[in-house]
Amino acid sequence: MATKEQSPVPIPEKPAWAERSSSLASVSIFLSDERGRLLMVQDLDEHGGKWSPIAGYVDDLMGEEPEIAALREAKEELDLDIRLDQLLGVWHYYEKNGIHETPTGENGARNGKVKMHVGYAFCGTILDGTFRMQAEEIQNYGFFTPAEIEQMHTDKKLKTPEYNYDGFKLWEKGTKHPLDIVRSNTRARII
Repeated sequence: MATKEQSPVPIPEKPAWAERSSSLASVSIFLSDERGRLLMVQDLDEHGGKWSPIAGYVDDLMGEEPEIAALREAKEELDLDIRLDQLLGVWHYYEKNGIHETPTGENGARNGKVKMHVGYAFCGTILDGTFRMQAEEIQNYGFFTPAEIEQMHTDKKLKTPEYNYDGFKLWEKGTKHPLDIVRSNTRARII
């Protein structure tokens, strides 16, 4: 068996941050009205008070799939029944101690816990619902034009712009992918 020194392909040393890394999966749902405005929700001030599409984490401990998490989050956050139509995109970014960065970023990612976030963004259609806000997380909601969302971004009022702003730009262009582009070895097709 070849040792590291004998290997024709260099094997990189495992970075220190890899010993302490973990990952999280989240979903966001881009829903628009008949006027082409995007539905956004505003976090409570104690959670940052920033705006985003309906979004939340995938409950992987319960074996939840991203699509089911998206349907659940729409129901929890605004009591909406939705249909997922397309996949807008999948993003990932690294966070260290609450700071978004690459794992070898200038903010010293080697000196703390690093999490990789993977975000699935979906486009969907509102089927029914009451627009009743989840009191523990949401303080406001509304439909916004692309110009208004650009202003939110400029004013640094967008939550997790690493993928919400990129998702917005793809939504604005009409970019869409079939839902079945994301594969799973655990689910039967439910959507």
